[in-house]
Amino acid sequence: MFVFHKIASPEPTPPEARTRHLRRSISRLAALFLPLLPPAAIAQIDTTSIAPHRYLVLYRNATIPGDAEAHLLSAGTRLTQRNEHLGIAAVQSPASQDDATTLRLLAAQPNVSYVLHDRIVSALHIRLKPIAPTSNDNNGAQSLPSTSTIGRLPTHGPITTAPPSNPTPPPSTPPPPPPAHDTYDTYYTSTPQGWAVQQIGGYGNNTPGAPAHGPWDTTMGKGIRIAILDSGVDATHPDIAPNLALNLTEVDQSAYPSACDDGSPQDQQGHGTWTSSLAAGAIGPGTGKIIGVAPAATILNIKVLQRMPISITGDTNPADLCEAGEASGLLSWVMKGIEDAVTNRADVISLSVGAVADLTTGDGAGLLAAFNQITYAAAQANIVLVSSAGNDGLDLSNLRYVELPAQSRSVLAIAASTNPACAQNTTPGATCTPGPVSLAYYSNYGAPLNALAAPGGSYPDGPDTGVSGWILGACSSGLPNTTDGLPADSAHSYGCFNLGHTAYVQAMGTSASAPLVAGVAALVRAAHPDWSAATVVTAMRNSAVTVPGFSIPQVNAAAALSLPTPQ
Repeated sequence: MFVFHKIASPEPTPPEARTRHLRRSISRLAALFLPLLPPAAIAQIDTTSIAPHRYLVLYRNATIPGDAEAHLLSAGTRLTQRNEHLGIAAVQSPASQDDATTLRLLAAQPNVSYVLHDRIVSALHIRLKPIAPTSNDNNGAQSLPSTSTIGRLPTHGPITTAPPSNPTPPPSTPPPPPPAHDTYDTYYTSTPQGWAVQQIGGYGNNTPGAPAHGPWDTTMGKGIRIAILDSGVDATHPDIAPNLALNLTEVDQSAYPSACDDGSPQDQQGHGTWTSSLAAGAIGPGTGKIIGVAPAATILNIKVLQRMPISITGDTNPADLCEAGEASGLLSWVMKGIEDAVTNRADVISLSVGAVADLTTGDGAGLLAAFNQITYAAAQANIVLVSSAGNDGLDLSNLRYVELPAQSRSVLAIAASTNPACAQNTTPGATCTPGPVSLAYYSNYGAPLNALAAPGGSYPDGPDTGVSGWILGACSSGLPNTTDGLPADSAHSYGCFNLGHTAYVQAMGTSASAPLVAGVAALVRAAHPDWSAATVVTAMRNSAVTVPGFSIPQVNAAAALSLPTPQ
């Protein structure tokens, strides 16, 4: 069980400044990249892992005393990380010191409010589908003919990897014309693969492949900073690089190193690149194959997870363990990531992470209270917080369980909806058929979430070139399990796939829903720079569309941008 030690103290005052008063705690977080599981396997409440000999010490008044390090040493622990604006210290005890002794000694330190075990945060298994469009373009990636329309199911053509002829014209020739749309943005403009971005309102400004006019006529999010707290990003990916704010932050991970990750800001697992591209994948010549909801917004890469090896029965080969590895890390890294987002002036925070807390336990109730203070403080810093509702398939109406941080104060929870052109059907071997927008079978739900909905993807995948239920996004290149080209059996393929040295994936989960909505928040903030974060959220709630038979309103960027200032 999660040990939650509280020392009686006066209730702290509400936070007021951007970089101050971020306090208390966060629960275990898991990246919500959905594994392909049957519905019967959903609705299982995951257990939380304790990071051995690692603790979080939370100080009163969100202030770490000047002599804290000396006192921590007297408790047999060493300071590994300071979150000054949160008033939280991450510490490590020697393996020879038992847990009960460490907790007792830390709780006795001056000005300590809480002592928590630090937690291992883990991404779920990634279930990915390869991409099989039909014709070759200049980048070596495959795409459908530019005459294809959304919803049309084109036939397969030949697949070739031959380089373009005469790639460099002689100096005496006139400059080449601008690249055609069949060399960039092709999974948006020429295939059904951009359905999720378009469904939520990512279209307009005469961009091919979708309605010519829409939210992008007003803004593409320029000037808005979206902090992605995840496994990092691939800084070289053509859908990420144009919008990436370089030299920002990766949380120091040296206290819990991984043999599979060098601790740099580079995404070495794939999840963070995928979520970033959905929120703010770049648009136009020189970019990659997809477009995000806010394609001119800035991505703040805040790496809070790293690729960690996993155990494989009978296999001790480090390369194999890393290849099968997941994104995981420590709770303290996520807390530091929120602080970094505030410090780096984020306008929106996207959290494709979550954990279920049991309010019948002292630690569950304490975690909710701690989360409420942290998220409220970030909101008071004028940041819109968007979080996945969770992939547990839980009805949270019974009030015993809460999804954190989705149900924390001032956080906009996002449930996952399906693709109406690919109705959900969990029968093995089923194919896509039209159907209504509905709640994805894996998504958490229930009135206490107070959630909005956004595309998360649906099962099954359907034809490779059809209107898939999966959500396409960028993937980090060079991962251990990346395959060059298309696999022979797409139904049993895992990992990212390189097409022309650029990696893409298809997946599903509430991990997709949150960054899509973060992109909408960026559009609204760019269009209304005088609106507060709370006003932006109110506008998104007031403009959300209710679909018959689906009780959770769907986020709609076009409707949100058309609203006057909400009252």
